[in-house]
Amino acid sequence: MAVPHIIYHQTPRITANELARFMVTGDTGRLGIIKRSREKKAAVAIRYSDVKDSIAASMCSPVNAKSLLASAYEAFQQKSQDASLSVWTKEDASKSLDVLYAFDGMKNQLAGYDFVVAPPKQPPLIISGVSVIVTCDVMIHQPVKGVESIGAALFRLTKPDEEETDTAKSKREHMGRYVATLVMMQVGANLAGNRQPVSDLCWSLDIQSREIHRAPKNTKTLIGNLESACTFISAMWDKV
Repeated sequence: MAVPHIIYHQTPRITANELARFMVTGDTGRLGIIKRSREKKAAVAIRYSDVKDSIAASMCSPVNAKSLLASAYEAFQQKSQDASLSVWTKEDASKSLDVLYAFDGMKNQLAGYDFVVAPPKQPPLIISGVSVIVTCDVMIHQPVKGVESIGAALFRLTKPDEEETDTAKSKREHMGRYVATLVMMQVGANLAGNRQPVSDLCWSLDIQSREIHRAPKNTKTLIGNLESACTFISAMWDKV
């Protein structure tokens, strides 16, 4: 049931991370995810936006990575202590420093890959009538068995609970696999060019957990699950 003062998206749409969350959430929570995805939000600042750009730039420019990250550290430290800024801005800067510390601890896992700037505008995936927004943060180029291959990474920047339960960890890992599968689908559909998409190069990069979740070699089951979920989302779009 639509609320008069809220503007809604007319056609079904959802982000990759929210769809992944949908996949590991119970029925009541799923309806809440659909409702939030329906609502058109006013233009607001997005958490972690600046640090995401800094990390992507450093990955794609290894020669300048050290100076880029040092500049980001300094900028976020200043913002986090600037009394003239809003509480939200200072908090975002502090949280962004946590992301940079975590990223510094996983750089060895990223060695040996050729990261390339991702296209600024990426079309959505259409899955069972739903526009799924899969905005890859960096592209990955790598020869695989002599073939010029391609993948991409989509960042996850939120911090897990201090004492993450086994159930929460399992859900986060399942979400990572679903996001990586969506990245694989996006690369194959819209970003591959003349390169060969490879599942091992399609990642959900969970930075604060210092983990890389890769798309499985056989994505048939996960894609089927995503298609079923999107069919449900489409059917319920005007009903929540």
